[in-house]
Amino acid sequence: MPLHNRWPVFLFLLVATAGVFLSMHNPFFWDTVQLASKHAHFYYDSHFSQLLLPLEIDSGHPPAFGLYIAACWRLFGPTLAVSHLAMLPFLWGIVLLLFSIGRHFGAQGSAWVLALLVFADPVFAAQAVLVSPDVVLACFFLLGIWGSIKKNPIILGLAVTGLALISMRGMMTAALLYAWEVIAIHRNFRSRLRALWPYIPGGLLAGAWLLYHFSSTGWIGYHPDSPWAPSFERVDAKGFLRNAAVLIWRMLDFGRVFLWAALAYLLWQWQRGDMKLSEQNQAVLRQATLLFVLSIPFLGLTLLLYKGLSAHRYLLPVFISLTLVFFTLWNATSAASLLRRRSKGVAAFAIAGLLCGNLWVYPPYLSQGWDASLAHWPWYGLRSQALEYLQTENIPLEQVGTAFPEIGPLKFRDLSGRETGMKTKNLEKDKYILWSNVMNDFSDEEREELQLQWKVRKHWKQCGVQIVLYERER
Repeated sequence: MPLHNRWPVFLFLLVATAGVFLSMHNPFFWDTVQLASKHAHFYYDSHFSQLLLPLEIDSGHPPAFGLYIAACWRLFGPTLAVSHLAMLPFLWGIVLLLFSIGRHFGAQGSAWVLALLVFADPVFAAQAVLVSPDVVLACFFLLGIWGSIKKNPIILGLAVTGLALISMRGMMTAALLYAWEVIAIHRNFRSRLRALWPYIPGGLLAGAWLLYHFSSTGWIGYHPDSPWAPSFERVDAKGFLRNAAVLIWRMLDFGRVFLWAALAYLLWQWQRGDMKLSEQNQAVLRQATLLFVLSIPFLGLTLLLYKGLSAHRYLLPVFISLTLVFFTLWNATSAASLLRRRSKGVAAFAIAGLLCGNLWVYPPYLSQGWDASLAHWPWYGLRSQALEYLQTENIPLEQVGTAFPEIGPLKFRDLSGRETGMKTKNLEKDKYILWSNVMNDFSDEEREELQLQWKVRKHWKQCGVQIVLYERER
């Protein structure tokens, strides 16, 4: 690769590294409290003597991510810095893969635009500063795309194995890759049959895990007594329509509406004849579009059918696929001399729109995916101030009621070893309540009661994030 084409790669590697270093002392947040910290604590504390997780934290996923974080702790120490630094290999891999994939779907000199679009996406940006298994999933997803377009069975087999080990959504993502490959890349039956071979090792590992887990526990995914069982309740027709509206919202949320607008503009320019796509551009556009179209049923169906499986991060491969469609069409547009200057403005519009999505904060009565944008960043500093205030005022944490993601021992968030922590809120009995708009589990009625009947002991606020310590009026 010529030197002038290398500096964007180095720049994005530096950006990924800087993001990790800036967040390396942030405590575990949102779902990573369980999927990273609690899982890793179990394996670290038990000296890797057991494979199955305790029932209260077992969500049925293969435990590879928790084992990986625990192994890093064993080698370098159980600290927040080590936990965040463990994400760097996958973030670096994502950068390199985005440039490689960008050269296939675009051109050597424009691949950096794909990397910028993905890094500007609030969902990816937020997950990139967390200790998140979805960063690993995204890395192996991109590796699978690269292995498929290069027709490299070793790379593809490694990607599928990684997806199979990271989570059940990783297994669904592997199935998505196979469906995409046999339709978009392989044209005859024999070729499609041969394409199955790289999927066999990962498929066998996934099947072996599911069979082992089911034979040991009697369930897959959830059990009736699990904390997340309500999320797996099947919805009726009305619930299906509501979930469809939520899916559309997720596709537009946090600035992605600007990406859709930019994509619509490019399609309009194409349809009116302002640009003509070469056969190569048409071929790669079909590939990208098919990947996005297939990703919706493969990864969005559970969102439609079940009550509470609508987190933004579940759709990260869908968002990446949509970005790939936009990038592919944009690259074809920018190749047309008449539209070159205009295409730069379209890309800038999409990127700026995605970046501004990190500033979106909804009113407290609307639930927000706080792990899906960098809008959650002030939480860490405010949380530290609140804990310091409670300590200064000699208010025991066990007397403070609160909600997810702050329930339970502090050690699972800050790796401090402290067993003390706040408890699940009970407005009828608690003397103190710690509320934040980062917490979606306070009902409208509870918020109204706190505002009308409780005393505000302390209020912290920064850039849209709020924390309020309420004290019962006597």
